[in-house]
Amino acid sequence: GRGAGPRRRVSTTPRPDGVVAEEPLKILFVGNSFTYGPADYRSPEKQNNLPRMFKLVAESLGHPVDWQEDSIGGCSAYAHRPSANPAGRNCRDAKAMCSATHSNWVKLSDGCTVNKGITWWPDSSPCPQALQRKDFGAWDVVVLQDHSQLPTIPDALKSYFLSASREYSRVLKQDGRRQKFRFKEPIVASYMTWGYYDGVYSQCPGPSGNPACFPFGELSAFVPNCTENRSWFDTVETHACQSYSLARGYSESLTNGARVVVPAGLAWEAARGSEPLPEVCRATIDSAYGGPGRLAGLELPLRVQNQSYARFKGSEAHRLYRDKGPTYTSPFCDDACHHDHHASAQGMYLNALVFYATLFKSSPIGAAFPQGQTVDGMVLPTIDAADAEALQHIAHDVVLPHLDVWWSGSSYVGDEQSPDDSGSRGIATPSGFRVSKPALSDDI
Repeated sequence: GRGAGPRRRVSTTPRPDGVVAEEPLKILFVGNSFTYGPADYRSPEKQNNLPRMFKLVAESLGHPVDWQEDSIGGCSAYAHRPSANPAGRNCRDAKAMCSATHSNWVKLSDGCTVNKGITWWPDSSPCPQALQRKDFGAWDVVVLQDHSQLPTIPDALKSYFLSASREYSRVLKQDGRRQKFRFKEPIVASYMTWGYYDGVYSQCPGPSGNPACFPFGELSAFVPNCTENRSWFDTVETHACQSYSLARGYSESLTNGARVVVPAGLAWEAARGSEPLPEVCRATIDSAYGGPGRLAGLELPLRVQNQSYARFKGSEAHRLYRDKGPTYTSPFCDDACHHDHHASAQGMYLNALVFYATLFKSSPIGAAFPQGQTVDGMVLPTIDAADAEALQHIAHDVVLPHLDVWWSGSSYVGDEQSPDDSGSRGIATPSGFRVSKPALSDDI
């Protein structure tokens, strides 16, 4: 079966012109619905799927991609960890405490399992075992993405996402000895997600819908007295502040196992031509980490050089989010919109372009865009050429001038000399956290 993605290999034998084809980038996407991309209501069979859009972009620009996806809706990256999901479990044995998974993209015969109590949606690809299975050989990149609010809560970030990032990094380095990699070593990439249209609308973090993915408690457990105390809510109440809080949280992974952060969320703010980030919001968020860290030198929001490409200003930003149809009453806006917090085709295409620009250190301008093509068994949605052109320029202008911010240490792509982690931007260390509960072991 197809499993959690295609399993073909691309030949690297010389072509007739004598040029050796590039070795494919081998990339595993680990995340939730912000990765697998639920479809717009108008075309329920056409998912806004990040891995396939990334492949479309990269291969149109001459870079072959072998990918797989391990996605579970409403879940944490922590629940996907290899230590929690050994291969070869027999879930018919009650002692195994697991469930065999199957979906539109994963077959029972693929041997994928998750821990008991975790649920999944038909359009996801629940397969934590894809990491160790390595159908294409050792991974070049493993992408980690978490719940859409989790990185805005420092204690939850530390307990869940940063712990997962460190574990994935350790496992990749252990598996990657004596191998040849695109980035000199296998790397973890943090997928920085985006703020909601109007920011978070509830004073307490919402339930995940998949509580078994959060063994130390749902997110509200990490925000004490949130019904009376607005301290967390004040940092996420607007889309600009929520976006910065996400960016600040995800960037912390650069000192916790990740070697690159993919700034999709900051690209969304550029697409929206957002207002300047309030200093009080930025300072409050930074104070939870002991300082601004990697983002210190950035003037936010980042701007598109040609502002005519910021086509998603004001109410046009609705178009970045998935339309759920006229019968859906959205809590994400106050102007009778019908979208939720997921990416539309335009939003996910922007994410794919940001991934391309970040990982390949190259401009995505001129890339193919979704026009109903079939990519690895899935028909993509359609966006128009003017939007595609604008989104390509946004990704270019957000990513390429700041590669030293997004990349950390020895894995800065392709350069003989790497930026020094102790450079002028400074990096907040884990000791900069305020921790309201005991630190949790990576091995729990």
